[in-house]
Amino acid sequence: MLKTLGILAWGGCLLTLAWQGIAWAVTGSRPSLTLMNVLGGLFGLDLPALALRLPLDIAAKAAYVLATTELALFLWWAGAAIFGLMFALGLLRRK
Repeated sequence: MLKTLGILAWGGCLLTLAWQGIAWAVTGSRPSLTLMNVLGGLFGLDLPALALRLPLDIAAKAAYVLATTELALFLWWAGAAIFGLMFALGLLRRK
């Protein structure tokens, strides 16, 4: 299951980069696709309402991360973390 999740994360990264590349070739400018765009637009999450329920320092840090992290970068690191976890669990099961 972890291998499938890792492959899906890296596949999503490649699809995001391909979409941005095609958009750049067509329009001449690279579109920014951040986590905030995806969470707000695709999933319909009301991020300002969620931020009101959190302490101020956590809300500020979360807003910064969501506004500045590119989706492709997040998916790549998520895939790397999942594969690392899969490797570590495989080593622990052998002993």
